[in-house]
Amino acid sequence: MKHLRIARRLMLTMFVLVGAVGIHYPAQAHDSDDCEAPVNAWKPRDAVRTMAQQKGWQIDRLRIDDGCYEVKGRDADGRRFKAKLDPVTLDVVRMKREDDDHGGARGRLPEANSGKPPADAPPEGLLKPGTKPQIQIR
Repeated sequence: MKHLRIARRLMLTMFVLVGAVGIHYPAQAHDSDDCEAPVNAWKPRDAVRTMAQQKGWQIDRLRIDDGCYEVKGRDADGRRFKAKLDPVTLDVVRMKREDDDHGGARGRLPEANSGKPPADAPPEGLLKPGTKPQIQIR
């Protein structure tokens, strides 16, 4: 009986300690893309807009997230992007473009295929229905 009580108490203590460490640890962890500069050292939003204009960006949304400026918009090539900027230096901390994820666009510009054949394609087309492709090995 006495050994059973000691074992239960030990198990309970272990669960409490593991739980306390598990709850405390995420509060201590920092994301590498968080900014920790004091607010009085930040550059104004107008400076962010000016920097974006110099880079050829069109800003759709400018907000603050994790202590950084977060910009959503289109880059100079017309691709959608999301960037986190250091509020003091306006350096890009993290940037994600629409073709960076594993979805839709995958490296194509939005207007890359407008239904026209490529400029170097022969005018009569590459393949005709009912014919075999001709292959040349060089």
